[in-house]
Amino acid sequence: MNKTVYFAKNIAELLYHMKNVQGLEIVGNCTGIDTLPAKFISTSGIKELSQISMHERYIELGSATTISDLLNVGSNHIPQILYEALLSIATPNIRNMATIAGNILMKSRKHTLYAPLLALDASLEFRNHAETRQIPLLNFKEVPEGFVLTSIKIPIPDVDISVFRRTGPENFINENSASFAFTATLEKNALINTKLAFAGPFVFRSKDLENSLIGHRLPLSQKDIVQIENLIQQEFDKAATDQMLFDSVRQQFFNLARYSFEQLT
Repeated sequence: MNKTVYFAKNIAELLYHMKNVQGLEIVGNCTGIDTLPAKFISTSGIKELSQISMHERYIELGSATTISDLLNVGSNHIPQILYEALLSIATPNIRNMATIAGNILMKSRKHTLYAPLLALDASLEFRNHAETRQIPLLNFKEVPEGFVLTSIKIPIPDVDISVFRRTGPENFINENSASFAFTATLEKNALINTKLAFAGPFVFRSKDLENSLIGHRLPLSQKDIVQIENLIQQEFDKAATDQMLFDSVRQQFFNLARYSFEQLT
């Protein structure tokens, strides 16, 4: 099948093509694509989409930023769970090409960065020729029709404990792959903020669960851990209804959740 390739030197040209070419699809550096669309345009080479802007409380990066580009910012300047997630992705050669947007927007299942970005309350900026939309990752379902993901805003939270883990094979994604992220902020022997996120065959993060944990006195007792485990299991199993999830992946999530809260004992 013949392929039609379009090129853009900047965001304006990219949005122009998206407006005027029916059925045009956006790709990055194609590290996660088995078959190219019939008509496509790459974000590769668009400088505006590869910039990283550092601020006191957040990082803003273009959607075509590569995994290696963000790793090169250094572990002292980005949240620890995000740095560990970036470092766990594939091989250095793949990280040199794979983009942040490509990792976030995979349709088949959520890839490695989704859970840590979800736990960090990242937000996505989408643009078309006439409008800009900011969508928190927590509320994201799919790319709005006719829009392009242009940037990702990642808060840099003040956390005391963070945990990142991924399941499945080391250098590629399969049906056993998922990522897990946890953060906790403590103050005066109390838990004042916590985030718990899972992403793989589906996405899990429960604001109700997190809110119910605010104010827990520290250190947690074993009784507290059991109660929290039960709450997590109820919320997770509710979210996992009708989802294709291996028992081993489910159990790994519960093990990681328990491990994370045991850091507060």
